[in-house]
Amino acid sequence: MEYLPCKIVLDILSRLPVTSLLQFKLVCKSWHNLAQDPLLVSMHFYHAPENDPCLIIHCDHPIRNQLYSLELSDPENDRRVNKLRVPMFPEFDIKGSCKGLLCLCDSSTRDSLYAYNPFTRSYVELPKSIDETLYDLSLVFGFGFNQTTKEYKVVKVVYWRVRTRCPLQSEVQVFTLGKPSWRSLGKIPHHLYAQGPSQVLVNGRLHWTTWPRRYRRGRLLISFDLEDEQFREVPKPDSGGLERLKFDVVELGGCLAGVLHQNYGQLEIWVMKEYDVKESWIKEFNIAIHVPRGLEHADRNSAEPFRDSKFYRKRSFVRVLGLLKNGEVLLEYKCRALVTYDKKDGTFKDLTFPGMPYWFEAVVHEGSLNWIDTLTG
Repeated sequence: MEYLPCKIVLDILSRLPVTSLLQFKLVCKSWHNLAQDPLLVSMHFYHAPENDPCLIIHCDHPIRNQLYSLELSDPENDRRVNKLRVPMFPEFDIKGSCKGLLCLCDSSTRDSLYAYNPFTRSYVELPKSIDETLYDLSLVFGFGFNQTTKEYKVVKVVYWRVRTRCPLQSEVQVFTLGKPSWRSLGKIPHHLYAQGPSQVLVNGRLHWTTWPRRYRRGRLLISFDLEDEQFREVPKPDSGGLERLKFDVVELGGCLAGVLHQNYGQLEIWVMKEYDVKESWIKEFNIAIHVPRGLEHADRNSAEPFRDSKFYRKRSFVRVLGLLKNGEVLLEYKCRALVTYDKKDGTFKDLTFPGMPYWFEAVVHEGSLNWIDTLTG
């Protein structure tokens, strides 16, 4: 390595998974210094989308607040689950993942939010903004990165009722990392559905579905533009599964996709090939029933401890996590198993790794060595 130009070495290293760089730092002092070169950190940050994603595995049973990482870009025989050292956070939920950072929420009080890099362990607590005296409070979050301004933004939609049977009130609040306070954008005419930790950031916009509307069929698909901070309705196909009642949104290969849940874990996935063009929706995947080996051999007694976990009955039987570089769809089954689906031959492959927790929630994440003050400065 000492005979190679420094820029060549940095360019090679910048294409490695973040967990490999963490190991690289431990070899010797010169490599440790090289791994902390700001140019390498910056180059790695922008090469990350070229690899298969890293997964952050959140496990809260039997010990709370356990995080693990899994690099899917590693060679298959080298993949293993690595435990991450977590600072002394309160009980938390993962509300989003974007460009190297996780957005964590204190699940016990819901009044504390954190931006956190799980690989550098750097974090910042966001200012508090919620009036917890509001009756019947519910929250919907979004977390994204504005490519134009290079800013991270947390979007929080607060819903409440003054009294039972009163109309639902709302307020949209936005926080830009590095700024001193939250900003209010006023009300929103839609009741957004809190889907979970999967980040749905496509074309510079965050996406949610709405709750079912009274006397109307189906749900709306709503976006929030991180640049002009406006909510807009995204068109759905005139016919097909997304006109039915229940579907989730997900990002697949840089495109917006809608996942329709059918009977017994069957999935129908529609993909918008050209963003915001109604005619570009196509039905790209029909995923049949599959029961992973880990669920086939589960018995009632093995499920009992999971009743203490906050993930219990929180998710659908199967959840779409994303699309791998080889075109396979990555799936999570009942917070127990990871599976890939190959569209070419309609086959499933159960993924098992050393150190995998028994119950978990997986979040697609771009690993980064950036510190919070670098990202927000």
